[in-house]
Amino acid sequence: MKTLLLILVALLALAGGIYMQRGLTTPPVAASELDSVFPDLEGKPHSLTEWKGKVVILNFWATWCSPCLEEIPEFIKLQNELGSKGLQFIGLLTDDEADAGKDFIKAKPINYPVLDGTIGGRQLTQKLGDSAGVLPISAVFDPDGKLVHVEIGIFTREEVLEKIKPWIK
Repeated sequence: MKTLLLILVALLALAGGIYMQRGLTTPPVAASELDSVFPDLEGKPHSLTEWKGKVVILNFWATWCSPCLEEIPEFIKLQNELGSKGLQFIGLLTDDEADAGKDFIKAKPINYPVLDGTIGGRQLTQKLGDSAGVLPISAVFDPDGKLVHVEIGIFTREEVLEKIKPWIK
């Protein structure tokens, strides 16, 4: 009976922690701290300031992360639908090697930029409040480059549309 009670308490604590992380609405870091430079998968360096003037969703993902792979098709659709209205998805690959991302994209093309976050990508998620080291995580920046939302876990179509509503009609 004690063991069952301990397991139940542990599960409730875990669920509470996940809920609190998913509900993170106040970014714990200034947007300027997040403006790191990452190369694309061909080696060309990029900074988030390149996309200033657009609503940017920076999505941290890995090829081995099934929730990450679950949300990518919806991000592709949203990029197609709303890219011309100012929405820009950017994938930041956090695999151990960029070649995994190159192979993935050859098999399943992605219609938005994918940057190589194999060095520094996971540290950036920690700055965003991902203390548990989970993926996926997405950061939403307004057209001025201000960090306005962090989503830890799957970012659904409905949640994306709700968060970008002030800027994308």
